[in-house]
Amino acid sequence: GGGTPTLLHADRLRGLFDVIASHTDLRACGEVTMEANPESVSREKAEIALAAGVTRMSVGVQSFTAATLKFLDRAHTAERSREAVAELRAAGVENLSIDLMFGTPGQTLDALQSDLRSALELRPDHISYYNLVYEPGTKLRHALDRGDVIRNDDEVDRSLFLAVREALVAAGYEPYEISNFAGPGGPCRHNDHYWLQGDYVGVGPGASSHRAGVRSTNLKTIEAWAQAAVSGGPPAASAETLTPLQRVGEAMWLGLRRAAGVDLVEIEKRVGYEIRQRFASLLDEQEQSGWIERAGDVVRLTAAGMLVADSVSGAYLQPA
Repeated sequence: GGGTPTLLHADRLRGLFDVIASHTDLRACGEVTMEANPESVSREKAEIALAAGVTRMSVGVQSFTAATLKFLDRAHTAERSREAVAELRAAGVENLSIDLMFGTPGQTLDALQSDLRSALELRPDHISYYNLVYEPGTKLRHALDRGDVIRNDDEVDRSLFLAVREALVAAGYEPYEISNFAGPGGPCRHNDHYWLQGDYVGVGPGASSHRAGVRSTNLKTIEAWAQAAVSGGPPAASAETLTPLQRVGEAMWLGLRRAAGVDLVEIEKRVGYEIRQRFASLLDEQEQSGWIERAGDVVRLTAAGMLVADSVSGAYLQPA
């Protein structure tokens, strides 16, 4: 998971998997993904992961353009990304995903298409292609607020988004979620689990967990987290119990990103809340506007709705 475990030295990575193995058998899991950064992954580390039960590697390539990598403050080069993918394949990784990003300030269609060509040359089994987000509290957001960075016009990012989808679909990748494209490796099962509000456990510092509508976040500093873990106490720094309205709002917000859409009846059964009644007017309004389409109790974004997905899905969070 996050935190890039490939930063660990090979011996410490092996030790981490030994600890995990004392608690659970990874080989019994349907999917085990490990994140990796190009500058810190190696064939040896990949072989350790595969032997421990990892079935899927996700590499944070982000871009093959030097200027973009510098802007994103990445420690690797495009050539190192290619070398890393080759090393993972040589280690025996059969399900390899790469993460890419579009929408950096000033990115042109030609630059995007160059990135796409480089990505497809590597023949990954899955591609995640995210739009740059200026998250509050980040270095990038501070630069934006100071005027040091100028955000792209929405129309520019929209054209880049459409170009990504067109190119990847033409190359045989299935857009099963707004930013995720399945190739021979199929969809990412753990991401789909999050979008469907499944339960999950976050183990490390700052990691989040969710179980039946209760969400918690661990202590963020390593020292405080480690002290809590060693003492046997809970490492959570905060926790909240979501109301039924919050749960259905988030179910719509997350689920509408999926190409399969959301099943309103399934959400009602899981949460125990009359979602169709509560959001009847909003559903009608969005359907009449051409943002969503309904097939029985299943709701999906239309092609037009996908271009304004954040505002369409975000509307279901507002009442909560």
